[in-house]
Parts: sequence; structure tokens; C-alpha cells
Amino acid sequence: MNPGDIVPLSFHGGLVALSFLMAALGSYVALLAAVGIRTEMQDGEIRIGYILIGALAMGGVGIWSMHFIGMQAQELPFSVGYQIGLTALSFLVAAGFSGWAFWYVGRERFTFMRCLVGGLAAGLGVAAMHYVGISAMRMPAVFIWNLPMVVLSVLIAVIAASAALWLAFNTRNELQRVAAAILMAIAVCGMHYTGAAAGTVVCTTPRDFSSMQIGGVMLPYIAFALSAVMLLVMRWHLQRASRRFRARLAQRIDSIIESAPMVEPGRAPGSTLGPG
Repeated sequence: MNPGDIVPLSFHGGLVALSFLMAALGSYVALLAAVGIRTEMQDGEIRIGYILIGALAMGGVGIWSMHFIGMQAQELPFSVGYQIGLTALSFLVAAGFSGWAFWYVGRERFTFMRCLVGGLAAGLGVAAMHYVGISAMRMPAVFIWNLPMVVLSVLIAVIAASAALWLAFNTRNELQRVAAAILMAIAVCGMHYTGAAAGTVVCTTPRDFSSMQIGGVMLPYIAFALSAVMLLVMRWHLQRASRRFRARLAQRIDSIIESAPMVEPGRAPGSTLGPG
């Protein structure tokens, strides 16, 4: 294409599907972490491990990996690289805001207002991650932004994040978590592809970039492989934590039973054993 030409908006269907799968997997593991946060909140403490898992699963996999796979899904007539510093910053933004939202909502009794505050922060983090990630792109083209579409994408991110937090702290069984993960994936992908539609790609003359870059056609598959390994590790850790919690709960129940006063047959409940 020639300088000044507009690149038509089109996507590779297989990579779009892969981006949705990453969003769903990340959301599902984040929901499992929320179960741990909710359970330990009832005991008066929240281990940082659950917050980190929620941040990495939702922000790192469900949002960050989904974003870069989704960007590679956009069919462009030239190769694209990503500046390493901004790419790393986009990861920190996604994971950091997600982790803060899980911590803020989970540290006290769940309320609608806490959900809205956490959703606002997480949604702004998602939108910031998206546009920081786009600014990391190195290619012979520039973006011309449609401001109303940009605002719409941010609004979708905030609504999606609020809904995600509500689902995370209110699902009660496996079927609900799977359904919630799918809904969260739809919301995350909806924000991303709305943001992609907000930017018109206009070709320029070839440009030289001095900063270090990563990229290439293998990027989405590398992101998928690394994310899958990370999710498996987090899932294993959550299973171990769940077994530890059940063991502690069983010990508490045993100690309560052992410390309960014995009642002699024929005596009224609450009376103690003594001389006949």
C-alpha cells in the first residue's frame, strides 16, 4: 500500500477465536481466585497469593495476552513490532489495576458501591492497558482516532470490569463460574475490538525505530503458550490452597467437637456431669 492509504479493518478469524479463549481461561482462573479471597475474608484475612493469582489471571492473561493476540489478529499489510518498555508497562497496568480491584472489593464485606469503585478502577486500567499497548506498536503507519468510539470503548471497559467483579464475588458453583467466565470474555473482547475499530490505520513511509522491539507472526502463539503454562501453575496452586483450607476447617470442627461438654443420657442438654 502507498503512504496515505487507509488499511481496511479486517481480522483473522482463528486468532480472534484464540484471543477469546485466552480471555475466557484467564477469567475462569480469576474467578477461582475470587473464591479463595471470599473464603478467607470470612476468616478475617486475605493471603496475598490469591490477589496475585487474580491479578495475573485476569490482568496478565485474560486482558494483556488477549490484547496482543487480538492485535495480531488484525490483518495489516506490513509487519508490526512492539516496543519492549511500553509493552512491559501495559502488562504492569493490566495486572496492577486488576490486583488492586480484587484487593479492594475482597478486603471487606461485598457491597454494590465497593463493586462500582473497583470496577471503575479496573475498567480504566483495562482501557489504559489497551491504548498503552497500541502506542507500543512500531509500523509504517499511524492511527487516526475516532473520539466517540474511544469513549465508548472506555465505557465498555468500566461496565465490563464492574460486571466481572460482581460475578467474581457472587458465583457459587462450577456451572456459574464457567458461564461467568464466558460472559467476562465476551465483555473483554467487546472492549478490545471496539477500541480497535476506534483507530483508523493510515499508511506512512517506512520509518526507523531505534528502540528494542518484539513481535512477528509468532507473537500470539508465544503469548498463548506462556499464558497456558501460567494458568496451569496458578490452577495447581489454587487446588493446593483449597486442600489446605479444607484441612484447617476439618481441624477446627474436630476441636469444637472435642471441646464440647458431654451430656449424660437422660439429662437435659446444657447440664454437666456430676455426682449422682
